[in-house]
This record gives sequence, C-alpha cells and structure tokens, in this order.
Amino acid sequence: MPFMPIVLAGAMIILMIRRGGILLMTGVLPWFAFLLWVTLAAVNVPSSGSWLAYGYRAGSLAAIGVLLLYVSNARENITAAKVVWSSLIILTTMVVLGFLAMSFPEYRLTTIVGRVMPGALSANDFIREMVFPALAEVQSPHGAPTPFNRPSAPFLYANSWGVMFVVLVPVAFAAVSLARNRFLQVGVATVVAAASVPALATSNRGMFVGLLASLGYVLVRLLLRGHAGRALAGFAAAGLVGAALVWSGALQAVLDRQLYSDSTGGRLRLYQETWRAALDRPLLGYGTPRLEESIGVAMGTQGYFWMLMFCYGFVGLVLFLVFMAGAVARTWKVESTALLWLHSVPIGTLAIMPFYGFDTMQLTVLVLILALLLRESAGAIGGRR
Repeated sequence: MPFMPIVLAGAMIILMIRRGGILLMTGVLPWFAFLLWVTLAAVNVPSSGSWLAYGYRAGSLAAIGVLLLYVSNARENITAAKVVWSSLIILTTMVVLGFLAMSFPEYRLTTIVGRVMPGALSANDFIREMVFPALAEVQSPHGAPTPFNRPSAPFLYANSWGVMFVVLVPVAFAAVSLARNRFLQVGVATVVAAASVPALATSNRGMFVGLLASLGYVLVRLLLRGHAGRALAGFAAAGLVGAALVWSGALQAVLDRQLYSDSTGGRLRLYQETWRAALDRPLLGYGTPRLEESIGVAMGTQGYFWMLMFCYGFVGLVLFLVFMAGAVARTWKVESTALLWLHSVPIGTLAIMPFYGFDTMQLTVLVLILALLLRESAGAIGGRR
C-alpha cells in the first residue's frame, strides 16, 4: 500500500491537533528544512506527467515528517518494543511474498487502492505499478539460459526488497535482544533464516554491503564496550554464514547475473551523466528524474544519493545527510544492545545509499527508528509528552 503513509499522516495530524502541546524534538529541524527545499524544487518540474511522480515523492516525504513529529510526542503509546515487534510483521510479509514470487513470478497483487482508483490515474505507468505490483521482477538479459526471477513484492523493485531487508534485519536482532523467552528468540531467528532464501534470489550485491556495515558496526561497538566474547562470537557466526554462502553456491548465483548484465558499467555511466547534469542546476535540481537517452535510464535513479542530488540539488542532498548524520551523532550513546541494533540501521542504509533508491516504506521505517532513538537519547524540547 504505497499511499498508506500519506493517508495515515492525515490521521496523525488530526490527532496531534486534538491533543495540542506538540513538541519539537532535538534533531528534527534538518528534516523540515529538507522538506522546504523539496517544495522549492517544484519550480523545475517539467510536465504534467512528471507532476504525479513529484507529488507522490514530496507527499511521502511530508508524511514522514508528520510521523517524525507524532512519534516524538507519543512516548507512552509508541514504545521501542512496539515498533520492533510491529516491524517484524513487515519482514514476515516479505518472506511469504518472497517465496510466492519464486514460485509465481508473473503474478500481480491487486490492492484496494488500485480497485477504487479512477482510470485516469491508474493509466499512468508510475501509478499502475504501485497499485498493482508484480510479485517479482522478471529479467531476461541477452544470453541468459533462463530468466532471473527476483522477488520484489510488496515493493516495486527487487532492489527495494533488498533495501528493506537491510533495514529490518537489525530490527529483528533487536527483537531477539528484547525477547524474554527462548521461544520468541527462536521464532525471530527462524523468520530471518527463512528471509535469507528470497533475499538471495533478489541478487542484490549491495544488500550484502548494508548488512555487513550494520553487523560490523554493532560488533565493533560491543567490542569497545568490553563485550569481547559476544563480539567474537558474532564475528565467528558471520564468518560461518559467509563460508556457507560460498560453499553452497548461493553467492556465486548472485554473481552469475553479472555475466549477462552489465549493470555495473551502466551504473557508472549513468552516475557520470547525473553528476554532469547536477552541476548545471546545483541549487534546486530538476524536481524529478529525467531520461538519459544515450543510456536509456533516467538520471536521478539507481541510488538515493543521486536522486537527492539530481532532483533537489546539492542543497537538498546536504540537508538530508545533515539530518541523518546529526541523528546518528546525537544518539551515539545508546545503552542497551537492542537500541544499539536499531542504531545500526542508519549505518547500513547510508552504506547502500549511493547504490539503491529508498521508497516510501523504507524511509518510513528508517525515520521511525531515528525518531525513537532521538527521543530516547536526547528527549524533547519542552515539558509534556
């Protein structure tokens, strides 16, 4: 349900107005400065068709800003434990849809929004793909003996599935830390283990970069805290998992896709053209991605870093990074292991930001976690919560 965060934002605004006494939490202002810049970038949106894409992205970012305010003012009702366990519902859904995608890759989901949406809107390719998403991206590069069926649902792209996996695996480990009995711990571990099967089928190389960044960060922090035994056990477990991936041929299967697809070379050319175009409009950018005809791929895609720079200019990019880096710095002194795992989420997402785009759901969960961390570490400016 790609539009659900926007709908929920409306409900949150009503609840905050009724409640009153809304507080600004330390660290949230850069996000709203970023939103202001996104609004200004609208002057460069070129056509009516592009306005749909721009409006959806801008509306989603505004909805995430509302979420940021709402969570910072709902300490009693939205606890870290509730967010962690609720996030596992998303991961479990991804697992189920991932296995279905491996068996029925051509099938498309039908959403309620898609059924009630006017035909004029659903006729737009961008909107139609969101409200009737395919279970998998089916790719048949030249020379490949069989198609690559890459699980993508409930998202538009297989890369988006991988990004959410990078976000949610540390959350799952936080759940293990929070669990009070062995049954829950084993259950969460089983979900993560099951998720690894469709995760490998997505063939996302950057996904491994994000996971290693999050895992390495937590283990180093544990080592620095004097928990050498737990840190070394974690490194050993990671090594065993890596060896199993190599021995089983799963890692080679991910790499085999590159034999038939020059995605790395294509990305490098796209990044070069995106950089050149961004230099022509360094302040407000272009508003939305635009096709690079010589490559056949839109500039402002294939990486959230490049999307921010191309669509909203270097200022928009810097404001987003200031929000992220500021949130990480302000919440550096998290105490519990569960919060440390949550603190690793922005580390992992920053590591993959140059390679993968972030959709609404990925950004929603990311900012929700940052809001929780900021609230726990820095508190809010003012009195009542």
